[in-house]
Amino acid sequence: MRKTFDAELQELNAEMIDMAAAAEDIIDVVTASLDSADEEQAKSAMEMTKSMDQMERDIENRCLRLLLQQQPVARDLRTISAALKMVTDLQRIGDQCANIAELSILLQRQGSARAPKDIRTMSQRAGVMVKRAIAAYANRDVDAARDVVKLDDEVDRLFQTIKNELIELIVDNREQADHAIDLIIIAKYLERIADHAVNIAQWAIYCVTGELVG
Repeated sequence: MRKTFDAELQELNAEMIDMAAAAEDIIDVVTASLDSADEEQAKSAMEMTKSMDQMERDIENRCLRLLLQQQPVARDLRTISAALKMVTDLQRIGDQCANIAELSILLQRQGSARAPKDIRTMSQRAGVMVKRAIAAYANRDVDAARDVVKLDDEVDRLFQTIKNELIELIVDNREQADHAIDLIIIAKYLERIADHAVNIAQWAIYCVTGELVG
């Protein structure tokens, strides 16, 4: 019975890593679309998020089967409950990437060039946080997970800088207001992606230590 349960846990871990890899790929494509103003890349990112819906359902179903059909000990319960939380964060990362891609297409059709440098930097930093958080979970590396939490301050500072600059643009040039607002929304989505990376890192810590950080 325990061998079967351990095999199921390994399958759960593999499914989590697959979904995490999908989230990483979407972030990379969205970041590239912001950098190149490539509408096809943005459309590709929107399409990629669809596969994450099924991944989320599969992982949730496996977690529920493990909880209902087996008798998990405390450590196992931490792993399963953390997976249920993390899968929600991964799905939301995918949704927010799709929203960014949609806004990117809108900006491109309005004749806007590439996203400002700070937004592209923010996208790269958020992507790094997600990748490191996922690696920390896969490797059960508490120190690496704690480092991800610390990186959030940099993304928050970038968001404040971008927001302040764009608000000044709106005040100085009302004709650019719609464009600036769309960029603020993109930056806000990126800030949320970084927040989800922090959540994943915190659940990675919980898996190992049972400590709820935050």
